[in-house]
Amino acid sequence: MAENLTPEQVVEQIETKFNEKMSGMAKKSDIQELKSDIDSLKGLTEKSQAIETAIAGFEAKLEAMAEKSKKENPKRLGNIGDQVVKGYEGQLEAIKGGKSIELNIKADTTITGDYTGNIALSTLEAGVNRIARQVPKLRQVVNVGTTISKFVTYIQQTLISSASFVAEAGVKTEGELKYQEVSKEVKKVAGLIKVSKEMLEDLNFVRNEINVDLLATLEDQIENGILNGTGVGANLEGLLTTAPTFAAGTFAASVPQANIADVIRVAVANIQASKFTPTHVVLNPVDVAKMQLTKTSVGEYTYPIFYVDNLTGEPKVAELTCVSTTWMTAGNFLVGDMSKSNIRMREDMNISVGYVNDDFQRNMVSILAEARLVHYVKANDVNAFCKGVIATCITAINKP
Repeated sequence: MAENLTPEQVVEQIETKFNEKMSGMAKKSDIQELKSDIDSLKGLTEKSQAIETAIAGFEAKLEAMAEKSKKENPKRLGNIGDQVVKGYEGQLEAIKGGKSIELNIKADTTITGDYTGNIALSTLEAGVNRIARQVPKLRQVVNVGTTISKFVTYIQQTLISSASFVAEAGVKTEGELKYQEVSKEVKKVAGLIKVSKEMLEDLNFVRNEINVDLLATLEDQIENGILNGTGVGANLEGLLTTAPTFAAGTFAASVPQANIADVIRVAVANIQASKFTPTHVVLNPVDVAKMQLTKTSVGEYTYPIFYVDNLTGEPKVAELTCVSTTWMTAGNFLVGDMSKSNIRMREDMNISVGYVNDDFQRNMVSILAEARLVHYVKANDVNAFCKGVIATCITAINKP
């Protein structure tokens, strides 16, 4: 691997080589060169998930190229005349001397039987068709940090000082400051699968696929926990468990023809009244579509469908960036200042391989993926969030 290139640049170079070689007929030297490039990537001590995925894809492509090369470079047998001469060249002198020989010629043969299966007739397409997963989005917008302890402890203010205007020589207002410690416990998320050693050895792509899939499963559970975690037992403390429920307040029965965008705007006002500035709204993709497709009685859109965040490409509403995720139940919403949502990683996502119980005897391997983290909203910051059921909130603010 060139010293002045990053792993990502090397991946790009290898991809270019594959495209060039696969456009024609790959030689044995081409396949060996590509294998050497892949081995250099596999030899990296630290590889990102993207690099691991690229390696698996390259190995599948290489296998397909090797198989294609065998099929498209058959051994040349020559024409019938060549074969006759080759088969009877030892008897040519007898023929020249006027002697006759017996020549057996087989009749033309056509394969008329059935062939079961497609393996010998197919070319392996690179990559694996994976089951679709929700793209993790919440972890990208919350406040992420690290911790080296089992508990994260912070100091919370419980009483603030006071002051007032007083006349000359008047008695000054006396106040008091109070604080307390609050601790949040780190939780573990893990997944394990068993696979035979033969499978790992015989199928080149399986090892990388297992790693990628296990890590994606952990990512799914973390994303779900950030939003929906109950905080009970081993579960993360989720935003929907912490956030206060929507209250119409002064907006009760006062908004003509109220819709979902109006509900979000009222939630923003309530959060701002608590002295916070919300940044995001979390919605199910179905509700994002409903919001964008809402029209007036004459067919005009009530909200511009093209209004998106320039950095993320996500829709915006009431100056908030929309987080569209299937982890949010359709018909519900969450508005909040995501900088007040805290993740602290005690142990980042990692994979371990070993034997469990009778794995060794059965020639099996256990592959474990796990991570340790804590998610919390500090007690003085809970009013930076607001949750609710969309239909209920529309009814609460709609003007009869």
